Amino acid sequence: MTASAIFGAGPDGGAPAGEFSFLPMEKVRFGPGSVAGLAAEVDRLGAKRVLLITGNTLADKTDLVEKVGAVLGDRLAGVFSKTHQHVPRATVVAAAAAAREAEADCLVSFGGSSPSDTTKLVALLLAAGVEDAAGMDALHFREVHGQIEAPDLPEVTMPQIAISTTLSAGEFTLWGGATDPERGVKDAYGAPGMTPRVVILDPELTRETPASLWGSTGLKAFDHAVETVSSLKPQPFADALALRAIEMLSGSLVQGTKNPDDLVARGISQVAAWMSIMSLPNIPAGLSHALGHQLGAHCDVPHGVTSCILLAPVMDFNRPVVADRQRRIAAAMGIDVGGLDDEAAGAAATDKLREIVAELGVETKLRAWNVTEEDLDKIAEASVEDFMSVTNPRQVESRDEILAILQSVY
Repeated sequence: MTASAIFGAGPDGGAPAGEFSFLPMEKVRFGPGSVAGLAAEVDRLGAKRVLLITGNTLADKTDLVEKVGAVLGDRLAGVFSKTHQHVPRATVVAAAAAAREAEADCLVSFGGSSPSDTTKLVALLLAAGVEDAAGMDALHFREVHGQIEAPDLPEVTMPQIAISTTLSAGEFTLWGGATDPERGVKDAYGAPGMTPRVVILDPELTRETPASLWGSTGLKAFDHAVETVSSLKPQPFADALALRAIEMLSGSLVQGTKNPDDLVARGISQVAAWMSIMSLPNIPAGLSHALGHQLGAHCDVPHGVTSCILLAPVMDFNRPVVADRQRRIAAAMGIDVGGLDDEAAGAAATDKLREIVAELGVETKLRAWNVTEEDLDKIAEASVEDFMSVTNPRQVESRDEILAILQSVY
């Protein structure tokens, strides 16, 4: 076997070449009880007034917000608990107003991707001096003639700490998404300073996370890893993280979903989710992410659920151009690929993925999530313009190709 077959060649078949940028994240604390270090991290960042940003479920139906508040002590200047999935613009504006009122000098997100994205966008709005939803128009990325157009953003300096209770792993990126309800579109925002400085992964805080949410966001982490390995611009470093994440999730996700008290399985899944997305700023995602963005914005389907529904058919769609890389995904999932060609190995990986989703108990038909046939055209049209469809490994030729994928799981 050649060195390139073992270690991965560059795009032209030669030596690996490129560049890899690391985000300005300083530390990840992980393991049971790691939330106890929160106060020390706030002090290390030189902050004195923390706004805690979370959701109603954690705030009203558990005592976890109180526990985190107790760790912060007199550093806690306020709690904003009205985040909402898919991050409506109005919620971001309200949270930014709460940060100003509290005179916060540090933001702590607590929960899943909705609190995490809301917090990132609050930091952006504070830096830009934006105080209303209309002002967000100038801050998001746009797709123009097949190219991603980045806005000219101010430096984002408000320090953030993220405490995660799901596996969506958005806290490890510089990106945040917010939905414009008037257009029915979820826009992407991003700047290096939007990255949390510290992330805390404490499996003890995930016991209250519903099994359906834990399992579906774990599939979102699977999605990150699969689209990393399948990317147009793969890198050996990114492949190593993503393939190991797939292996760890394959062995821990179902077990941890069915038994919330299994902190070993849950902790393994947390670290795997971190690994799954670590390379995302360098390795572009693809069509499963694009479809998930727009399905969420148009029909309020949770992002983890969109991955449960769409990742497998997108893998089928992409197989003609990435069968060799899907073979590696299959091997990471524990499939014996010795007697299989690339096409068959890739198909086996997709079959195994569908089995995992079935064990998680997630309904994989769009109609079960209140998506109508009329919605499919709108989602397909918006997904063509999503910047992550542009970076899909198999070129998307038309909205009809996307519509066919959506119809196959309707």
